[in-house]
Amino acid sequence: MNPVTEADLLSRFGFYKGAFYVREQSLCVVSDVHIGLAEALYRQGLHFPLHEEETLIERFETILDRFEPAVFVLDGDIFHAFDRVSRETKEAFSRILATLRAECEVVLVTGSHDTMLPSVAGGTVDRYDRGGYTVVHGDREVDDHGTLIIGHDHPAIEIDMARFPCFLYGERVVRGKDLIVMPAFNPLSPGVVVNYARGRDFLSPILHRVDAGSLQPVVEVDGEAVVLPPLAGIRRFA
Repeated sequence: MNPVTEADLLSRFGFYKGAFYVREQSLCVVSDVHIGLAEALYRQGLHFPLHEEETLIERFETILDRFEPAVFVLDGDIFHAFDRVSRETKEAFSRILATLRAECEVVLVTGSHDTMLPSVAGGTVDRYDRGGYTVVHGDREVDDHGTLIIGHDHPAIEIDMARFPCFLYGERVVRGKDLIVMPAFNPLSPGVVVNYARGRDFLSPILHRVDAGSLQPVVEVDGEAVVLPPLAGIRRFA
């Protein structure tokens, strides 16, 4: 199977600030927001300000300005902590929701970290389907789906000793359907390098049966998306 061209991919989708946008559906998705990650780092002994809430809201606002979506999906691991949601995290979450809901419909898909989310937010779902696209977090298998949009694995690619969060695109790699793997939206998450990853190396069971070498990374350079060759080709020239 030939790699998809950059022109073809970017004509259908937008990639910006960790957000994935399906143009024909006016659907925007981010994954792994991990609200409260800065608080967890403080508890581990990191004592300089990280400005997590301000950074997240600024990123959301720039995405809304760029794409003007009808629907915005937060695709799992919205909270960082499994077992508690502090007052600060709840307040940050409320302000983020208010920012998004002022502009569009918001859908909350639960992830592996989100045991507390239903009690805080209500109205959460395990998956979201729209126009042939299926958004799930990726921590569980899923049947009967459209083009899959998942998170969970926080992919990043290493180029010349620098690490870049990346999307991974696979054409017809899951039951004949396309696949998009999302990077972590929270910039405090460094990502997991996937240059040499095999299917079994990923956390998501969905990716265990995918030929990882066929996945094409998409990275952002100076605000514009760049589609790289499949991982198998990158490995040959590394």
